[in-house]
Amino acid sequence: VFNIGLLKLRPEKMVDFESLKINDLDFEELFAVQGWNRYFEMLNGPIYTGMVKEFWMKARVFDRIAAKMEEEKR
Repeated sequence: VFNIGLLKLRPEKMVDFESLKINDLDFEELFAVQGWNRYFEMLNGPIYTGMVKEFWMKARVFDRIAAKMEEEKR
């Protein structure tokens, strides 16, 4: 059994306007004028690390062949 405590998350901002500005790509005002501030606040909001870890502990990855075989079982 895998120890969930061994999982390490590396949370990052989905859209990092500060990094974009440093690279002369200042898009923040363009989105603000269109009313997108709240959307980006949600994207860059809190990350529920416990929930993310539980999800990945239970997730399974299938390639196309395995997915097709799984579908054919039903």
